[in-house]
Amino acid sequence: MPEVNEQLRAARQRVESPSAPGEPMSRQELADAVNAHVFRASGGTQVTAVDPNHIGKWERGTIRWPAAHYRAALRAILDVDTDRHLGFARPARGKPTNVDRKTFLKTALGASAGAMLARYTPPLGGDSGDLIAAMSGPTTHYRRMEQAVSSEHLAPAVDAHLTLSAGIVAGQLRNATGFAVLSEVAGLAAWLAADRGDNAVARRRYGEAVQHGGRAHHPLLASYMTASLGHFAVETGDARQGVILLDRAEAQLDQSAPSTARAWLASLHAVAHAALGDKPATLAALRAAEKATSRQHGEPVWPWVFTFDRAKAVRYQAGALARLGDLRGATAAYAAVATMPTAPKPRALLLLEQAQVLASAGQVGDGCALAVEALRVGVDYGSERITSRVRAFRSGLPVRTREAARLDEAMTALYERP
Repeated sequence: MPEVNEQLRAARQRVESPSAPGEPMSRQELADAVNAHVFRASGGTQVTAVDPNHIGKWERGTIRWPAAHYRAALRAILDVDTDRHLGFARPARGKPTNVDRKTFLKTALGASAGAMLARYTPPLGGDSGDLIAAMSGPTTHYRRMEQAVSSEHLAPAVDAHLTLSAGIVAGQLRNATGFAVLSEVAGLAAWLAADRGDNAVARRRYGEAVQHGGRAHHPLLASYMTASLGHFAVETGDARQGVILLDRAEAQLDQSAPSTARAWLASLHAVAHAALGDKPATLAALRAAEKATSRQHGEPVWPWVFTFDRAKAVRYQAGALARLGDLRGATAAYAAVATMPTAPKPRALLLLEQAQVLASAGQVGDGCALAVEALRVGVDYGSERITSRVRAFRSGLPVRTREAARLDEAMTALYERP
């Protein structure tokens, strides 16, 4: 009977789940992270199909020496220095295990949706490959941490990593793969700047991400960054310009684009059209998003770190319907979202949208209660994006209303914080 690998299990359980703050990372989440890391570290040329069963075999000791690229991924994800710290020991003799052969066959047959991306990015070998892995690994961790860590604390690390990566790409990796990694870092820096309320920096960083994405010759990455910039424009009040950018992002996709891309883009289009008051276009985009979401399967496809699932599609649907003034439809969508797992910051933004719907329906007290809850998250996670929307919600209410008293007290406390 094989000896259980307690070190690997303990290392996984020390890492917080990216989808359930306070809980340890699950085997499924670790498997997803390993696949994503191997794909990025190989410059998009190596697609793997690790699943929770593989993780279980490693933890149970059935497999004592996984392939080198898996060990490298585990060291990076679980933040350890050596294989020994993961409980792995090289066998004296032996042949590749059945699970390694199965994984290879799945890879060769393109079992993962990421297989379609391999032709876009030229391979790197030797030291260049190691350097790409070292640059892209932290970005993956930072993107996962963003949902559970204050932007105030995370942004300095990401900005420093962006500066470092820009210098490395300019000096050593002026190729498609280097620019792809740099685009991803710039996109994350832009997102964090927007979350901190620094829209000027966010706009500049998104522009850099789009530019680097174009130099990567990677249609999916270019579309992702252009769409991110478009959604940012919508969220900052420039819905018309946002629609133009989203249309451009859609045009950048080729026939092989995965359903994830089409579902996400359609959802962003729905929100943008709703901001312009275009009901027919909004409803058409929501139908397209629902159709594309139903076709998705498997792990996320890079540059997505998390699967764009039904829960996320419904969140966008709720926001779009709320902007259209469809109180009944929006209320039903918010009720559906309430039963789905959602990270704190996205949930707070949803609460504010729902608060606006309730206030519009005359339920001001209930809306203010949700705004107070959202404000608490904004303060805890250093999100000016959330706190500014709370201010916008309050400014839309009567100056003197007893139902907003608790919200007013919470907002006043913001100015009393050290």
